[in-house]
Amino acid sequence: MPVVAASEIRGLAASSDKELKTALGQWLDNPPRRIDRLILQCLLAAAPLKQQVRSSCGLYLASAHPARATMGALLEAVCVQHKQPKPFEFVNSVSNAAGFHIAQQLGMEGPNLFIGAGEGVWSHLLALANLDLQDGLTEQALLLVCDERGDFCVQALLLEGATDAAPAADFAGLSGAIEVQRLRL
Repeated sequence: MPVVAASEIRGLAASSDKELKTALGQWLDNPPRRIDRLILQCLLAAAPLKQQVRSSCGLYLASAHPARATMGALLEAVCVQHKQPKPFEFVNSVSNAAGFHIAQQLGMEGPNLFIGAGEGVWSHLLALANLDLQDGLTEQALLLVCDERGDFCVQALLLEGATDAAPAADFAGLSGAIEVQRLRL
């Protein structure tokens, strides 16, 4: 699986959503409105790769959990206060909300998967992407991993073509042969 492009965004947990939206504005003409922090962070990592992404590209996204604030507000409203969830909370609590917005903004129509991140997340994403690449469902795969433990880091890799070889199991090993676009907030 040749890696053709990569990006990484790192920022402080204290970075505001407004700061993330401002940074996203430099990459996208019409960033979506009413999105949560997970979506903002993932879009910010994917947007620099937009020019290289084909419409048939598949998206393989991993995060340890959906956006914490959104899920917290949804659970508080529904379980504690016994209220109906707000539309924003409900829609963005679905695990594929981030994938939907990334695909929409980058014009992607290929497979779109979200998995929970844990140990070996890169090898899991690579295996899923490789299956779709081998089956001809897509010619490209965009892999994203969002880590929000403490300060945040989102890493993105754009791959072309399937492989039978066992690739490196982390972002550094996978992106070592190319220049990574890096953004620090």
